[in-house]
Amino acid sequence: MAETNTDFVSSLGAGSGINIRELSQALVDAEKIPRTSLIQSKIDKSTAKISGLGVVKAVLERFRTSFKALDSARDFNTFTTNNSNASALKITTSSLAKTGSHSIAVNSLAKAARQQSSGFSSTAAELNGGESFAIQVSTREQQKLTFTAASVAGTLTISGINVAVAAGDSAATVAAKAKEALQASGSSFVSSNSGREIVAKSDGTLTVTYELSEGDVASSALIVSSVGSSDVTTTFSTVRNGLQELTIGSAEATPLGVVSAINSSTSTLGITAQLINDGSGGSTPFKILLTGDTGENNNFSITTTSSIPETQHVSFGTAQSTGSFTVAGVSIAVSAGETPTVIAARVKTALDADSFITNSAGRAISQSSDGSLLISYTRSDADAAFPTFANISGVVEATVAEQQAYSANSTNSTMTFSSIQSASNAMLVVDGMSVSRSTNLIGDVVSGVTMELLSTATAGVAANITIARDTSAVKETLTELITAYNEGVSDFAILTGPANEDDPEDTFSGSLRGESSVRSVQYKLRDMLINNSSTQSTNLKALRDIGITLDKSGVMQIDDKKLDAALNTQFDEVVTIFGGNASISDTNKGIAGDAIKKLDTMLSTTGLVKRQTTSANSDVTRYKDDLSRLEARMEVLLARYTRQFAIMDALVGQMNSQRESLGNSLDALLNSYKK
Repeated sequence: MAETNTDFVSSLGAGSGINIRELSQALVDAEKIPRTSLIQSKIDKSTAKISGLGVVKAVLERFRTSFKALDSARDFNTFTTNNSNASALKITTSSLAKTGSHSIAVNSLAKAARQQSSGFSSTAAELNGGESFAIQVSTREQQKLTFTAASVAGTLTISGINVAVAAGDSAATVAAKAKEALQASGSSFVSSNSGREIVAKSDGTLTVTYELSEGDVASSALIVSSVGSSDVTTTFSTVRNGLQELTIGSAEATPLGVVSAINSSTSTLGITAQLINDGSGGSTPFKILLTGDTGENNNFSITTTSSIPETQHVSFGTAQSTGSFTVAGVSIAVSAGETPTVIAARVKTALDADSFITNSAGRAISQSSDGSLLISYTRSDADAAFPTFANISGVVEATVAEQQAYSANSTNSTMTFSSIQSASNAMLVVDGMSVSRSTNLIGDVVSGVTMELLSTATAGVAANITIARDTSAVKETLTELITAYNEGVSDFAILTGPANEDDPEDTFSGSLRGESSVRSVQYKLRDMLINNSSTQSTNLKALRDIGITLDKSGVMQIDDKKLDAALNTQFDEVVTIFGGNASISDTNKGIAGDAIKKLDTMLSTTGLVKRQTTSANSDVTRYKDDLSRLEARMEVLLARYTRQFAIMDALVGQMNSQRESLGNSLDALLNSYKK
């Protein structure tokens, strides 16, 4: 059958004279527009609902924020201070402070140790002939033991001194007993070094600060050699090494380079450096000023040396048999056939954990790509002996060689340091008690009070400090809570009221009209404020007892006089009814705690707001899908109408053509008769 290709679009209206395209579109629009408008109205309504629910969520979150500022005793503890000598010290308080008065006299400020270098002609003056050298910083080494509690009695042996512990001793008690034994009269631990300081803390730690002259102290100085029958465990750590060394490379061998190198290592060395022009106008006005931390335990001394520390190269062969050998007294197990790289790595790991490394700050072992080891000694190790190997024959071959020989100590005469200030503690008298601290910022003497010591201009003259409770912050928080409720109720009225016909941009008015859940939320918020507390005090049961009530129009009101009276005379009871004294495990958490729990539930992923928002979003998605499907159907319908009308138009055209042809034939016939 022959195919017919008809261009319907180009022939539209050609036969009938009617605009077929407009007619088809009009018929489609007659069906499409009402349906589209209906679906769009549903989308608009659901979108408005989502916006309205967003307002409800914001109201609940604001309410929760206000209650969270009232659910702990800390929230109520704000204070004002009166300081009679603000030039001597600055006072700040935390929620842990207590009301009352204190007498504080600042006798001396904590000072940092300072060392001054010799002078230099310029910031780029060459030091040590441009060759590398080292700066050695000696400080008071600190070592720490951490104890566990004892459930079994026994005797610990610490640095050769016996410490008896009883079953049930806490970690803090064990540490305290250790301190008492170590610093007891006649104790060998302090007899030759009376300047050692021993501190035991409640966390079960015992810290020893050695004398400055002791330098780098071996870990064996503070060692637990036995715990006897006790089950106490101990952990040793070095808090601060007594000797730190900083190598100054040839590129840094200038005053400015030294300052930069020291400041790059401040966290390790514990000192900072400045390069200062003393303004003397002399030939060497530039000097390096070194400053440590405040406190008498932070004194330090500085020496410079151009000596070269020793390095040793250790290499291994392939393991000849399975067995073990010792190096520097440390046992190393190997298996036959293991490579030099594996053996070297095992030796490095073992020595890194041994006193061979841990007892000497600065000593280190590195492994080369060929599997050999490089042992780097410190200058204080001087001419170090090779590590001793034992039981190695037939197990593995090892070779030790001196890679860099030790160069005898030589002081760098181009840069020397001298002390210009010793470190010292702050000394003050607090309520008649003498107090010493290593810093001028002191927060562990008066509970909840931080003192910043500023001056000793009036040394010995006590400052009178008065700490009074500040109820204005609590009142401000309560005012915000009530404002949040009243404004929330107003917002709910707009959301559930009629739509704003005068403002088409107002998507909130009436967005939740007919939603009973909003009224339920409002009632729950009201009940949080008017119901009795689950943690009532002797005289206070609810917010109405402190002047917060609901008037006849549903607006929350605050009676300022009644609230002030409660805060001033029944403060602790106010804290109680809000649940400020409730613990985490308590079921009843007071007005604030109970409200927060309910609000958390309402705002949770399974709460009312989230559920309805999710549902509304699903509705919007579904309605948009309906629109898309409707659009697709209407496009198909338009194509069908267009095709049908085009065929009809073509038929009309054919009929018109036939009519015209027939008319012409008749006219011709009539004309033939006239002739």
